[in-house]
Amino acid sequence: MTTAEAPAANASAVLEQISTTIQEAVAETDAPITLDAALGADLGIDSMSVVEILVQVEKRFGFQLKDAEVTGITTVRDILDAVLRRQ
Repeated sequence: MTTAEAPAANASAVLEQISTTIQEAVAETDAPITLDAALGADLGIDSMSVVEILVQVEKRFGFQLKDAEVTGITTVRDILDAVLRRQ
């Protein structure tokens, strides 16, 4: 694997873990979990469940989100970006 491939592979692994976290938190969603899926509008996740998902992401990846970051998270990509910024 070249160094150019490593970030993409890492992002893919992180996205898989985020998707698993979302599925565990809201098992009733049948919508596909894609990068640009809006947590509320596309996946039907209410604000309390979003908080639960973010807490699980923090635990899984070993960091704490800042309040300003949390308010800006509206899509799966936003969660991925927050995790990747810390790796």
